[in-house]
Amino acid sequence: MCPDLRISFTLLFLCLAALHIFAGTGFAGPVKKNIFQLNPVEERVPLRPVSLSVQATERVPPSVKDVKAASGGRICSCQILNLGSSNYDHRLVVLLAEKTNDGSPSVFSVAKSRIQKEKKYLKQMFYDKVKVVAEMQETGSCISMFYRLRSADSHLQLYEILNADIADR
Repeated sequence: MCPDLRISFTLLFLCLAALHIFAGTGFAGPVKKNIFQLNPVEERVPLRPVSLSVQATERVPPSVKDVKAASGGRICSCQILNLGSSNYDHRLVVLLAEKTNDGSPSVFSVAKSRIQKEKKYLKQMFYDKVKVVAEMQETGSCISMFYRLRSADSHLQLYEILNADIADR
């Protein structure tokens, strides 16, 4: 290493060390002053008491007649699953797929394949274990099927009602 370069680095180091040693706690840095001075409120006005009325509403499942009228040519495929991972263990989760009944014989298989794709996604992204507890298919809307199943077993949890009419990749 060149002696001139060594001397310049040594002087730089000594200058920085001296600045560090002699810089005390009273080192003045840039100070930002408040331009606006806010005056505190001298007198506080008491708040008037306000009464709120809350109406309790219950979610009542629709009647069977209403659901059948709204279903109009729909089919539903259903699987009840037990899902498990290292952190969670969900039992009796209902996965439904609904499709418009166009009269073709493959309508139920399309709805079932939509459920299979969703199960594959669940296993790939969230759960280690996906076990099918029960499986069923019928005509009508999926929400009526879920309410009928839920009336038989109150521990069922709805995961999602999938739309099998939409082409899924």
